Amino acid sequence: MKSTQILNGLEREKELLEDFICLSEEQLLLLADEDLDGFDKLLQRRLDLMTDLMTIEATLANWISQIRNDPSVSPQTMTQMRVINEEIVRMANHVVQIDEHAHARLDTIKQKSGAELRSIERGRRALRQYASTYTPPKPDLDVTG
Repeated sequence: MKSTQILNGLEREKELLEDFICLSEEQLLLLADEDLDGFDKLLQRRLDLMTDLMTIEATLANWISQIRNDPSVSPQTMTQMRVINEEIVRMANHVVQIDEHAHARLDTIKQKSGAELRSIERGRRALRQYASTYTPPKPDLDVTG
């Protein structure tokens, strides 16, 4: 296993996370506009990226475990791997923060939608009650004239 492969893999993981962050931030904008259809479309794109991220993460974990104690890997290379990995961890934490904001916004939208639905239902009940007690006025026309 070559350390350059691992470095390339880490860089690829970082690129995927950058794309993931962009999609996550786009989702926040869509939620601000209450565009749930657009939000759902981005969820599918995020799912595809997450699948790629999980695959590369599993591969990297295997590779790193193979070279962790390899004396032929220079300390500079190990430091470079650590630096990239720490950046990946920061990026992943940023995604978690974005998702927390998205969940909070979704909760707000759900509460608002629930209140609107209850209001509509109250209006329907009032209309049904009015319709059940309504008697049309009797015509006041005298046609015998």
